[in-house]
Amino acid sequence: MGLPLFLLVLRKRLRLAAAILGCALCGAAAALLITPARYDAVAVASIDPSSADPVSGLGPTPGSVLIVQGNLAALARSNQVALDVVRRLDFDRDPEIQRAYSGVWRQPVADIRQFAAQRLLERLEVRFLPGSNVLTIGFRAAMPEHAATVANAFMTAFIDAAVALKGQSAQKAADWFAPQIEKAAARLADSRGRLESFQTEARLLAPGANDSEADRLLSIGNALSAAKTELVALQSQLATPGAGANDAQNPDVQTLVGLRASLASAEADIARLKAEAGASHPKMIEKQALRESLRAQIAEQTDAYRAKLAERVAAQMLRVARMEKTYADNLRDMVGVQAQRDRLAQLRAEIQFQQDEVDRLQRAASQARLQSQLSFSNIAVIDRAAPPAAPAAPKPLAALALAGGAGLGLAVLGALIVEALDRRIRRPEDLAEAAGAPLLGVAGDFSPPAGAPPFGSARA
Repeated sequence: MGLPLFLLVLRKRLRLAAAILGCALCGAAAALLITPARYDAVAVASIDPSSADPVSGLGPTPGSVLIVQGNLAALARSNQVALDVVRRLDFDRDPEIQRAYSGVWRQPVADIRQFAAQRLLERLEVRFLPGSNVLTIGFRAAMPEHAATVANAFMTAFIDAAVALKGQSAQKAADWFAPQIEKAAARLADSRGRLESFQTEARLLAPGANDSEADRLLSIGNALSAAKTELVALQSQLATPGAGANDAQNPDVQTLVGLRASLASAEADIARLKAEAGASHPKMIEKQALRESLRAQIAEQTDAYRAKLAERVAAQMLRVARMEKTYADNLRDMVGVQAQRDRLAQLRAEIQFQQDEVDRLQRAASQARLQSQLSFSNIAVIDRAAPPAAPAAPKPLAALALAGGAGLGLAVLGALIVEALDRRIRRPEDLAEAAGAPLLGVAGDFSPPAGAPPFGSARA
């Protein structure tokens, strides 16, 4: 069907289309008149689930936050919260509820409070805004004040139920810690008993700050190294003639130094007198006698010094031998006691671990008990429900627009259906369509003019 034919059909069936559209609009208007107004009141709260788990100590994850939000939404829609609202607002005494309850042919519940709670839950909407921690509790009612009152009552009852639920869970966590602390304390006492038994059997005390075997062995090793160095120096002095003459702290060396200085002075005087007075001069002979005496004293003093040096070397060798024996004995003792020291350290580490575990459990139990006594502070009411100024439904303009669109569509469809069912021939095209043959021509209008005698009549 082309557009001209479509418009022609609509023009022919304009009355029918207008009647259908008018019926649709009148029906929508009648529905708006008989449909009671519905008011939606919404209470808004913010919920922060960021507290750590007192048992595991772990913070929330994105998945756990969604689970918590789902649990809280289910709690707000739960039967216990609805019953609490019925109790708070005395809905079981409301005449409308009583009439509805008594008018039920087969009462699904035997308690009017449960019946009222179910009626409230049917008009309740609870959800979290996407991507946030904002909870909305909405309620639908015929009166704006009633909707706001019930929505606020549901928010209050939900917060109280959440407080009680969190307190119960926290108290259960605290009760869970009690046997765990007892077990940890028993393990700690057992570890301490095993440490005491080991120390008694091994006769071994825990190392203090200044009695480490390794430190003592290191000190002996350092002393032995210094003694060997001193022995090497003494042996070098003994093996080298004239060595040790620079040892200013040794009295024998000081005597030798003084004698050598006197000998040098005497030789200088002899050289001077030899040049001035000659070899036979009495002073020359005196100085030569003094020189020989000094040389004899130096030789005697040197022999005495070397004898004492040999004695020091022997004593130092004996000292080094004793220190080597002491070092070997301490090394052997340290190797022998090392396994016991390791076992002692292991037992002490085990005691420290058990003590840390007891302290951790006690802190977690204290935190759980504290949480069970605190209020549910991470729920904050953002907005209390206020009586709506305008009804949420029905919407007259939207309803009339929808009815107009639907009526217009039905009007067009009705016109096309009626036109399709009408088989009368009014146009040449209808004749061609009914005959199933092409149209060859259309005869003109041969009707006589007005006032003319009919065809075939006699003339006057």
